[in-house]
Amino acid sequence: MAISFICGAIVCTLLLFGAKTVIPTLAETDNLTAESENVTQSFIDLLPDIERIYRESLIAPFEKAESKIYDEDIAEFYRELLDSTGLRTPDEEAN
Repeated sequence: MAISFICGAIVCTLLLFGAKTVIPTLAETDNLTAESENVTQSFIDLLPDIERIYRESLIAPFEKAESKIYDEDIAEFYRELLDSTGLRTPDEEAN
């Protein structure tokens, strides 16, 4: 039984490698690097910016709470607290 399993695995591996050599994986072009970069970049553009979405969902409640603080001293302390904890970066302050 073990011998038949090993023989089957070998046959399947040989079939996969044989199919790989017969079936072309890339079309012939003059400039392969430019084409592959364009394809890769187009796939990357389809993905959402997960980091931006995560940071926005993390900081949105804190910014909403900041808008409800009317005492200027407490608001300044709250801004410094957000800055020191790293929740808000300097480029987000401009927005």
